[in-house]
Amino acid sequence: MSSFDDDESWMNYKPAAKFLPVVEGKTADCPAPGATDFDKLETPIFSKRQITLRIPPSYKGNLVHVTVNKNWLVCVLATPQTMLLRFFLPRALPPGEIPLEKYLAGYAISKVFLDYTGHHTLIPIVPQTSGLSADFLYIHGNGPKVRRVEKFKDHEITAVAFNRYMGTETSTGAILLGTSRGLIFETELSQDGSSPLQRKQVYDLGLGRTKYPITGLELLRLPNTNKYMVIATTPDRIYTFQENLKPDDRSLQFIFANYVNGQQMHGEEVIETELNYSLLQLYGEPNEKLPKQWAWLCGSGIRFGEISTEERAPNVLLGDSLIKLDFKQYKHLSYEERRQNAPRAMALTEYHALLLYSDHITGICLLNEKVVYEEYFHEQMGKLLNMLRDPFTGTIYVYTDKMFFNFRITDEQRDVWRIYLDKGQYDLAEIYAAEQPEHLDMVLVKKADAAFEKGDYNIAADFYAETTKPFEEVSLKFIQLENKRPIIRYVKKRLAMLDNDPNKIMVLVIWLVDLYLSQINYPRRTAQERAEWQSEFDEFMQGARVADCARQNKEPIRNLLKEHADSHNIAQFAIANGDYEEVIEQQISSDKFKDALHTLTQQDNLELYYKYCPILMDYLPEETIATLMSQGRKLDVKQLIPTLVLQESDKHIEQIIRYLEYAIYKLGETHEAVHNYILFLYAKYKPNKLLTYLENEGQDLSLIHYDLNYALIQCQQFKVNAATVFLMCLSKMWAAAVELALTFDLKLAKEIASKPALEEDREKMWLTIAQHEIQGTNDVKKALDLLKECELLRIEDLLPFFSDFEKIDDFKEPICEALKDYNQKIQELKHEMDECDKQAERVMKDLQNVRERSIRISAQENCNLCETFLMVKPFFIFVCGHKFHSDCLEKQILPMLSSDQSRRLTNLRQQLDTLVTKNVLDNITDEMIIQRAKLKTEIEEIVAADCYYCGVMIDTIDQPFVSDWDQVNVDWE
Repeated sequence: MSSFDDDESWMNYKPAAKFLPVVEGKTADCPAPGATDFDKLETPIFSKRQITLRIPPSYKGNLVHVTVNKNWLVCVLATPQTMLLRFFLPRALPPGEIPLEKYLAGYAISKVFLDYTGHHTLIPIVPQTSGLSADFLYIHGNGPKVRRVEKFKDHEITAVAFNRYMGTETSTGAILLGTSRGLIFETELSQDGSSPLQRKQVYDLGLGRTKYPITGLELLRLPNTNKYMVIATTPDRIYTFQENLKPDDRSLQFIFANYVNGQQMHGEEVIETELNYSLLQLYGEPNEKLPKQWAWLCGSGIRFGEISTEERAPNVLLGDSLIKLDFKQYKHLSYEERRQNAPRAMALTEYHALLLYSDHITGICLLNEKVVYEEYFHEQMGKLLNMLRDPFTGTIYVYTDKMFFNFRITDEQRDVWRIYLDKGQYDLAEIYAAEQPEHLDMVLVKKADAAFEKGDYNIAADFYAETTKPFEEVSLKFIQLENKRPIIRYVKKRLAMLDNDPNKIMVLVIWLVDLYLSQINYPRRTAQERAEWQSEFDEFMQGARVADCARQNKEPIRNLLKEHADSHNIAQFAIANGDYEEVIEQQISSDKFKDALHTLTQQDNLELYYKYCPILMDYLPEETIATLMSQGRKLDVKQLIPTLVLQESDKHIEQIIRYLEYAIYKLGETHEAVHNYILFLYAKYKPNKLLTYLENEGQDLSLIHYDLNYALIQCQQFKVNAATVFLMCLSKMWAAAVELALTFDLKLAKEIASKPALEEDREKMWLTIAQHEIQGTNDVKKALDLLKECELLRIEDLLPFFSDFEKIDDFKEPICEALKDYNQKIQELKHEMDECDKQAERVMKDLQNVRERSIRISAQENCNLCETFLMVKPFFIFVCGHKFHSDCLEKQILPMLSSDQSRRLTNLRQQLDTLVTKNVLDNITDEMIIQRAKLKTEIEEIVAADCYYCGVMIDTIDQPFVSDWDQVNVDWE
């Protein structure tokens, strides 16, 4: 039976293990066996615990060999009969028992090997009497059958490389066997086979030597690849082989093929040794496909490093650190004494190597070569035989010939951070100290100190900021430096790490402001350096925490800025706090007009535009106008007029006109003052643009936006004649317009003369043109041309403009043509008069016929609307024959009247009623009768203007019968 002891207390005779702390420069002495002082010691890294193997009482022998893999433990007992027992450690089951005595006649067991599945056991046996040859036994875990492997007779197996990638519970897969003569064989063993499936010699490290044992042999494969690696050790050498196999290759021979034919040289390291053996150990996390560390106990000590994880790496073993054990100092001792001072076995952990000596176990840290553990075994415990590690669980076991122990590893990496720290490997130290704040703080302080001593002050500042080192102490270190960037960096980081403590935040912020201002205003700074510092300072001030602190502590920060006389940052600070007016005042007083204009654009108070633009316009006309234009409709152009009228230079006028044009044509400004001002500027400075502006405004006096009289005065004052003529035409000052136009443009004068609506006015203006063109020149051709251009002119109108001595012959033809025209017009007038006489006679006859016309009505006639007798009430009769009572017709016509007609009809009715009432009370006069008749006639003209059927209904045929459906719906409800 096999199980762990429930009681973890040590046996009375077991000495206590002592944890040896690492001391720089020396190793703490080990206590004498049995010494205990638990009050002063922390929990040891390594502590052993005895495991009671529940061996059947019939087997009283001592342990000889033990091997463990995947929780399967195989041990050999030297009883009166050699017996192999097989335990599964997690369960309390009876062990498997296999007697070996009959296979060992003349032989002795040299080692026991167990594969990674825990099912295949190899037991090399060596002869004890002459005439016998070395051999090995194979036992499968599922049965008691023992097979002697005859094919390997004469070969003493000293090392086995099991195949963790191809091996199964029924077959080992292809494995490698190392012999005492340095030969490496490939074979495969299975549960059912009576002999090995193959036997191939794949390599020879001994090169014919009869005693060159292979002491270690490991087969590895790089995960997710087909790259295989073999590590082999002898007492004085370590060899490496590597090759990429094909996915379907089942043999390991191809790993060595290129090395056998000389195409490739195996890795080899030779050491001078005082030992006739060596030990190879690999370490990896349990169930890890590829171990990550290797260690080789050899004559020079413990060599160790990492295993390559790259597919194309030239070397399998990376790194070659050495922990010297200095076996040479024992060379003068006897064999037995040397044997006791040389380690007999080794187990590898992540950071330590455990060495087994004849009477004790020593733990050495691989990182600093310090002894951290030492455990002595009393004679009562038995003779120490071996130490081994289960690669599946990572558990380390030690056994004597009487007892079996396992080792508990507690917090192995506890001091790794300190070791890396002492070695100056601060990044690794920081990683391992990350979970312990106090350790991490120590690492960061050391890291910061080292960076400071090295001159990397910025890096040191970053590290100091993360430590608990007193703020004052760190600040004093940095403040002495000429370069102030590290101290600024440190204080900023500490500020970012502060809790919401307003007082501390205020102190740090004000100090940082002072430091920044000192750097910005340092006299020997270049412009670029100053700009860089300023940019960093601006970014700092925009931080949320800093901005909030600055708002709450305006006065001290403002005073600090004034002490440094930094007008730029005073302005920036004022802007940040919304004090734009103060900023602009200071910038203008310092003649920093561009800065003032920029500040003006950063705020939303439009009153400041009206206040400061007159000043800025004087120095920066183009930029100021661009700023005004950028505000678009936000600004009231009328209020900006005072800003614009103060400037008179050419560059100012150009920009003012530009803005006014933008306001009028882009923004649609219609205020009269704005239009009058641009008209004035056009008239005075840009007369060629004035007429275009006036034409764009149009000729409808109700739609123009300027004052016509003001415009006329300005145009006359600055002698813009074309614009003056245009305005005179708008004012109907035709004669004046023609007279002015004649002074510079005859064609324009003629166009104006043709515009008046009255023929009389046109004739007068054309006479003016004729007088201007003819008088004093006696140019007959011009006179004749004028007669052709204007039909209103006659030759007799032009003759007064010629001198009395002009010959009549020159006008003979025009006079004759004029006489012909007069004669023709006289004839036309006579014809028209005859036609008028005839028309008058026809009218007289029609009137006579109308007087004699009548309509006969019988007493039985009915109203066409109410169908009652017509003559019972006043009525109307139309030429078409339709007859209506006056009240019926009025009732029908009233809804169809316009609002004006309806009101007029109501008013007439009221006047008529009033007049009738007055006639009843007073005496009737002739004037009342005439007035009454006039009212009745006007009422009849509204009511009986047309026949209801033949006129009104036809005119309203396109109108809907119902105009107010909502009212209809209400009426029907």
